[in-house]
Amino acid sequence: MKINFLSTTFATTITTLFIASTSFIIPQEVLANKALVNRQLTTPVITRSTTNYEDFIIEFSAGTLPIKDLEIILPQQITSLEDVMITDNSGKQIEAELTKNEDQVLITFSELVQPGNALRITFADAYTQSIMGETLLYRLNVQQEGLQQRIPIGTARIEVPDAS
Repeated sequence: MKINFLSTTFATTITTLFIASTSFIIPQEVLANKALVNRQLTTPVITRSTTNYEDFIIEFSAGTLPIKDLEIILPQQITSLEDVMITDNSGKQIEAELTKNEDQVLITFSELVQPGNALRITFADAYTQSIMGETLLYRLNVQQEGLQQRIPIGTARIEVPDAS
C-alpha cells in the first residue's frame, strides 16, 4: 500500500510541476517576443556620418517626438565653419536659424521636425587643423517638444580622408 501511495504522490507532483512550468514559461516567451517586435525608437538616432572629401555629413532620424532644435558640439580640430545645410530625406532644404560659435552650432528649426523624418546636416567649407586619417567627433543634443532640456542622442564619428 505504501508504494502505491508514494508513486501516486510522485506522479501527481510531477504532473503538477509539468503543468505549472508550461503554463508560466510559454506566456513569458510570448511577452518577451512581443516586446521586441513592438519596440520603437523614441529618441532621435544618428544613422550615418561621413565625408565626401569636401563636406562633413551627419544624418539622423527624428524619433517619436517633434524636434525644436539641434545642438552640435564641434570637434576641437574645426577652425572655421562657413556653411551649414539642412535637408530632409527627400532632399528638400529645411528652414532653420543657425547660431554658430567656435565650439558649437545651434540649429533652431522654423517648423518642428515631425516624427518619422530624417535629416541630413552638411558642413560645407569646414576648415580643420586635423591630421589626415584622424577621427572627428561631433556630439549631438536635441530639444524635443514636451521636454524641459536637451537630450544627447550620440556622437557622430567622421574619418578625415587620408591624402594617399
